[in-house]
Amino acid sequence: MVDKREIYDAVDAREDAIVAFLEEFLAIETENPPGRNYREGAQFLADAMAERDYAVETVEVPEAVVAEHYPDRTDHERVNVLGRKTSDTEGPDVHFTGHFDVVPAGEDWSYDPYDPTVEDGRVYGRGSSDMKSGIAASLFAIDALEAVGIDLRGSVTQSMTIDEETGGFTGLGYLVDEGYVSRENTDYCVYTECFDSSRICLGHRGVLKFSVTAHGEKAHGCMAHDGANAVMAMNDFLTRIDEYEDELHARTTDLPVTPPESRRADISATMIDAGYSENVVPDRCTATFYRVLVPDETVESAREEIRGLIDDAEVATGHAFAYDEIMFAEPASVPADCTVGATYTENILDFYDETEPVVSPGSDDQRFVVNDAGIEECIVYGPGLLEQAHVVDEHVPIDEVLTATKVMAASTADLLGATE
Repeated sequence: MVDKREIYDAVDAREDAIVAFLEEFLAIETENPPGRNYREGAQFLADAMAERDYAVETVEVPEAVVAEHYPDRTDHERVNVLGRKTSDTEGPDVHFTGHFDVVPAGEDWSYDPYDPTVEDGRVYGRGSSDMKSGIAASLFAIDALEAVGIDLRGSVTQSMTIDEETGGFTGLGYLVDEGYVSRENTDYCVYTECFDSSRICLGHRGVLKFSVTAHGEKAHGCMAHDGANAVMAMNDFLTRIDEYEDELHARTTDLPVTPPESRRADISATMIDAGYSENVVPDRCTATFYRVLVPDETVESAREEIRGLIDDAEVATGHAFAYDEIMFAEPASVPADCTVGATYTENILDFYDETEPVVSPGSDDQRFVVNDAGIEECIVYGPGLLEQAHVVDEHVPIDEVLTATKVMAASTADLLGATE
């Protein structure tokens, strides 16, 4: 048996190595969309695991599968990575998983987003919080356990996936579909997404992203009577969406979604496009929507409600409307007292006076493990800061990375029955 203080010291001894690894990792521009440099990112991670004696497999997604989900991005390779250490001693399988795609950096950074900077105890760079630091933490957590001589009885799996930022269907979703993550080979799963080192996340709300197009007929603006204005037809539909939004706000959840204002269903019109010129009556108007589901809702029920609003708008306006789905994610959640959650909570309290579990306001890849693979022993825990996700000058505090690494290491040791 090993005292946890030894584990924590082993993590602290690796601080420089962790930061150096993270800097090198962040320098690889794995922006999604469209999905740049996935092979380079996958090879970097595969090499890191091979050096650590994991049995490594790179999992390439067939072009036909990519085309099903991202038909305009088949010219970009989709490559996931999976490594496994298996002991001769019987025990559980602990699976860490995280995504290495990042959202586009955008402009107005004070730092080069792909030339990582260490300043004032923080590592700056796109993906530092969301969520390359989570992958670094899980890798070095196992390094620390091995350094203090813990027998990794059972197995430890690390998977690093792509496309989470656009739905995850060719990333962790594909690994689940192909059986790389299943109830037969996974006892405990930790998704290392950014919720900071002080708390676990039990699940997330769902989402339905879609567009609706109102169709009309073009005409010269001076003879508008010859046309059918799609903008005005869309105005009718948007009014119905506004009323629908009020209904959704009455659907709430008792789960600890953070922030509390997000403990309700919602819908937002996020983009609108119409028109060719100021003197042409537009024959089409397209609006894009972001529909958020609380855990008691389903994507199919949300679809049916939207179709009902479209039918009503068609009757009221005499215009045809078309629905196009962009992406969906079912809500997911696990019990607060699941074994992996309770274990992480206990170890978090070594570093914080108190902790409370949360549920994410947005969606992530946890749903594939919980909903599709049927694994309830799955939580989200990682060092990144939620408020740093997708922002300019994204950063992660080094102390957060070290603390999360310690919690991951100690919790893994507990789950393997190797600590005092």
